[in-house]
Amino acid sequence: MFSAGLKLMVVGMLMVLLFLLLMIVFIKLIEILNRTHTTIEAQRLRQVPLKNEVAQETMVPPAVFAAAIASYEAERRQLIIT
Repeated sequence: MFSAGLKLMVVGMLMVLLFLLLMIVFIKLIEILNRTHTTIEAQRLRQVPLKNEVAQETMVPPAVFAAAIASYEAERRQLIIT
């Protein structure tokens, strides 16, 4: 009985070990296959400077923000009443 449990434990641990080793091999293979794409992408990112246009576009005027909050609260009150 004890030897059967020990065999089962060893076989299970070996399966997990083999699975993890196989995953490492696949990850390294994908890294090798994507190496050229990664270098090209890194060069492109170095050449194009980042701009602050995105930060300026996302700013909401305080009046619009306050109006949106007031509208939301009015709708919420209306739903609670009905």
